[in-house]
Amino acid sequence: MKKPSIRPVMTAVAAAACLLPMALHAQTTLQSPGGLGESAAQPAGQSMGTPMGQSMAVPMAVPMSPAQAISQPYSPVSSGADQREGFQFRATAGVERDNNVLRTNGGEISDTITGLGLGLRFQKRVSRQQFVVDAEVNHYNFDKIGTDYNTLNYSAAWQWQAGERLEGILSADRRQFRDVTSNGVIAGINRRTERNELFEAGYKLGASWRVLGGLQHNATRSSDPTAWDGSLSQSSVRVGVGYEPATGSSVALRFRRGNGEYMNSPVAADFDDNEIEATVRWAVSPKTSVDARLAHLDREHSGAPTRDFSGVVGSLGVNWGITAKTSLAAGYARDLGSYLFGTGGHLSSDRWYVGPVWRPTELISVNLRYEHETRRWEDVTGSADAGRRDKFNVGALGVEWAVRRSVTLGAQYRHERRSSSLPIFNYRANVIGLTAKLTI
Repeated sequence: MKKPSIRPVMTAVAAAACLLPMALHAQTTLQSPGGLGESAAQPAGQSMGTPMGQSMAVPMAVPMSPAQAISQPYSPVSSGADQREGFQFRATAGVERDNNVLRTNGGEISDTITGLGLGLRFQKRVSRQQFVVDAEVNHYNFDKIGTDYNTLNYSAAWQWQAGERLEGILSADRRQFRDVTSNGVIAGINRRTERNELFEAGYKLGASWRVLGGLQHNATRSSDPTAWDGSLSQSSVRVGVGYEPATGSSVALRFRRGNGEYMNSPVAADFDDNEIEATVRWAVSPKTSVDARLAHLDREHSGAPTRDFSGVVGSLGVNWGITAKTSLAAGYARDLGSYLFGTGGHLSSDRWYVGPVWRPTELISVNLRYEHETRRWEDVTGSADAGRRDKFNVGALGVEWAVRRSVTLGAQYRHERRSSSLPIFNYRANVIGLTAKLTI
């Protein structure tokens, strides 16, 4: 029998997150997609976990799936507040040359991908309330394989405060992107959509301590049946306690109880999640910060114990402003996910990255990034993937030049390589991209 779900509540919460700014005469935002032609000079270090908003004394992190980590662009939208209020319009145009566009081992196809994007961002502080809405729409065209598709990404957050003791965040986030590294056999462009909606409140017990509670809904959709966590929909309740001293650092301990199901999958089993996590945000100095997450995840499937798994997950990220012209982002993450293609088993992922940035002038930035992931198919049965182990290596070099205050040109070279215990999944790819961006 299907378990009761709190998804209707989360749907209402997500709708409120998107509609509330409109009620206050704000507008949704569209921005260019990270992707085609995106310069590696964009801020690095977002592949482990991208905060959907500033902490507002409620420490909160929303992990990205490993599907977005390897060979994927940096998040094209962000609900993190910055110094500029009001509207910000963006338009991008780009071209990318990829010598193995389908990520296959043999019979590689070189293709030219062009893309156009439009965006609009709005940010406004009203008394103690902070509203940010950032969204984008993009169109991609593949010259040789004849594939066209559109993407929609958005990130919206309301950081609210009621009185002197109650505060929190209401947010909605969607990332849609090309996922061509998941399946090296099927000659097609896989697309993936990841959504996360969150409501969390903190009640101050004193100057630094808070009691935390909230609701969360997350979902994934992929055209690849072997993708990380398949097509999943899950609703969760979160409770915990947080500590945030005047230094700007924070610590939180939470328990999350979730129930979910796999959509459009031959696996009919529902599942329950129990997760205990600790998160830390350490403001080492004005130029250096550390974000860490350590958790234990236990997922149980109704009537399908061969799919159950549990273990330690987490991440560690460092952002260091070394000098006025140089900075460094580095991190590590471990994840566990469901595997739905066989009759049992699960996936695990260990990945790390390092990304130095050099700004020789105020108008030019140069970024070098290296990322490595090891992915394992653990306890898999009923599939040729049993015992499989893949290693991904991605290196990127990018340059960005602010030609005018509102016009930016970018160039990127990226090399990808996958080495698998099943040689049919091995591939190499080289990508060169150019982009132009207008910001008003």
